[in-house]
Amino acid sequence: MIDTEKRPASGPAKRADPDGKSKESEKKKRSRVKQLLADVKKQVEFWFGDVNLGKDRFIKQLIADSADGYVDISVLTTFNRMKRLTMDPKLIARALKNSSVVEVNLEGNKLRRQHPITEVTKNVDGCTVYVELLPKRVTHDWMERVFSQCGTVVYVSIPRYQSTQDPKGFAFVEFEKEEEAQKAIQLLNNPPEDAPRKTGMFPKIRDKKGVPIQVDAPPPPEGRPPKEAKQSDKKRRRAQAGGEERDADVIPLRVLSKKDWLGLKQEYLNLQKRSMASLKQCITKIEYNHKPEKRVAEKEVTGPQFTSGVILKITDDKPLPGRKIIKDVLSGVSPVAYVDILEGDSEGHVRFKTPEDAQAAVHARAAVHQEHGWTLQLLAGDHEQRYWQKILVDRQLISKAEKIILARAKEAHKHIHFQDV
Repeated sequence: MIDTEKRPASGPAKRADPDGKSKESEKKKRSRVKQLLADVKKQVEFWFGDVNLGKDRFIKQLIADSADGYVDISVLTTFNRMKRLTMDPKLIARALKNSSVVEVNLEGNKLRRQHPITEVTKNVDGCTVYVELLPKRVTHDWMERVFSQCGTVVYVSIPRYQSTQDPKGFAFVEFEKEEEAQKAIQLLNNPPEDAPRKTGMFPKIRDKKGVPIQVDAPPPPEGRPPKEAKQSDKKRRRAQAGGEERDADVIPLRVLSKKDWLGLKQEYLNLQKRSMASLKQCITKIEYNHKPEKRVAEKEVTGPQFTSGVILKITDDKPLPGRKIIKDVLSGVSPVAYVDILEGDSEGHVRFKTPEDAQAAVHARAAVHQEHGWTLQLLAGDHEQRYWQKILVDRQLISKAEKIILARAKEAHKHIHFQDV
């Protein structure tokens, strides 16, 4: 049967508006490119600025080796921070077109400073603060954002392990003026009373709005499309920006002037010198009497009780593996009491329980070297004295540092909170 029923006209069919979507896409693309150009310009101007050139010997040498001061832009693309932005030399040249610090040659493949390097005459140490108890994933941008609340940040140094590139848990921040550094110490030095010794590990206070820790976002729940999860995250961020009350992680930092840090470092060296004579006397008695020293703790400068001939130095051409791996390997030869190495180091020390155990490891060092590439050497004489001296000084310094930290922590009675911008 033919359907002859008249149906109301539905009007012209709705068509997608490709031009509107295209314009929106182009607008977003231009915005991303504009931000990228600004980031590239900021990074290059920092590298070639007076402050960084006072510390960066590599770039300073590149400028010195060039007759006219020009440096190939392609060199910048080998730097890790530039790799994260762009690898295109033409885009870098475009970003520096209106720079007030550097200028690009006519070919667009080289750049140089517009003005000669100015020697920094300010008191750099007085303008610099030492910071610890940092987040595990701390970045230069995070440090600059937090400390720029106290003044103009001109340089941030975050020491990292060579093997893993993980931060070591402390950093140095240089300000433009000494007053700004003092302000940072007054406002941001808020370590918790129960702050642990290990940097980068600290309790989080769920209280008021503060500086958030930037961590990876958790994956969306099962059955929830990624697009929906992304939209939900956007709504959450807008709500937070609109002023809704939300909990944030307030990070208690420990901040002190670089001068104080240098003073503690010098105090460590002085403590080494003062303890050397006492430690030599202890080792001499052990070597001649073959008896453990029982009266060391009664002396003015105390040290650990130890047995001579139980320390082996372990070295390698590359960074050594973790302590557990070394202990497991050498425990197959003799019982290991302690493995003393730092992550990323190519040398360390292994302490055995008895001299006989250490000698057994020495006899097996050829097999260990052949299988793992490690070199084992028994410490004796001055080398052994210096190692035990290091343990003695470290224990005394830790004890003194704990007293200083507790005293300063009691004075800290407020936390400064920053809005996330």
